[in-house]
Amino acid sequence: MMSRVIDVHVHLTPPEIAGNRERFLAGEGAWAQIYRDPKARMATTDDLLAAMDGEGVDVSLVMGFPWSNEDTAKRHNEWLLEQAARHPSRLKPLAAFDALAPWAPRHAESMLRAGMAGLGELALYDRGFGPAELEALGALGELCGRENRLFLMHVNEPIGHQYPGKAPLEIGQIHALAQGCQNVKLILAHFGGGLPFFAALKKEVKNYFHNIFFDTAAMPFLFDPAALPMALKILGPEHFLLGTDFPLLKTSRYRKYFAEAGLAPEIIAQIMGSNAEKLLEM
Repeated sequence: MMSRVIDVHVHLTPPEIAGNRERFLAGEGAWAQIYRDPKARMATTDDLLAAMDGEGVDVSLVMGFPWSNEDTAKRHNEWLLEQAARHPSRLKPLAAFDALAPWAPRHAESMLRAGMAGLGELALYDRGFGPAELEALGALGELCGRENRLFLMHVNEPIGHQYPGKAPLEIGQIHALAQGCQNVKLILAHFGGGLPFFAALKKEVKNYFHNIFFDTAAMPFLFDPAALPMALKILGPEHFLLGTDFPLLKTSRYRKYFAEAGLAPEIIAQIMGSNAEKLLEM
């Protein structure tokens, strides 16, 4: 039986917010720079379901944004729960919010109790992961670990061109987060900022990755296709998941990218579905 196609990195926006983005984005952090541009797409549930049908996607993990306004985060995440309840076989919700806000732990617990599949995409777009940041993120990761839920974290490559939302991260900081989340179903977005390559350095580094996964979100913009087979050789294909960052890119763009990387059909099937099925225990 063929695996379902599962996209673990999709952003959905309530029509109320999408239609009034200037008002809701006022006072938000560095991440809001991405969406202040009216050309930056915000997708509704109907947009996503139509795209899933057209692109052959069976299940999407849907998430919002790291709102610093508690009321907006609550509104957005509760809306995602409602959408998932209407489409339970197709949408699995994650809760996003400002991970450093004083109300973040309380909100995270509330959302997991309400039925969220996990937390994500959590992101700190304006800073690296210092001791305080790692402590806060570690506590949220520990919560996900206790509840056997997913923890999807935004990271980005530490070198290369600048773009809105690119955080000043160091590879050692990304590794420190991974090292502190060994008992958590951790998904590091955007190819983990290149962290998979560093599993080749020392045996003990690779040992930290037994429970860590990397999604492909925005990879066609950031990494040469040759990066993927190199990483698969180091870690094995079981650590990689399809993430489109929809509405940024469609699934067909990733199919093309995987073909350009020369991946075998069975490996593509793993990345596009069967790995996520095991992770989600579907």
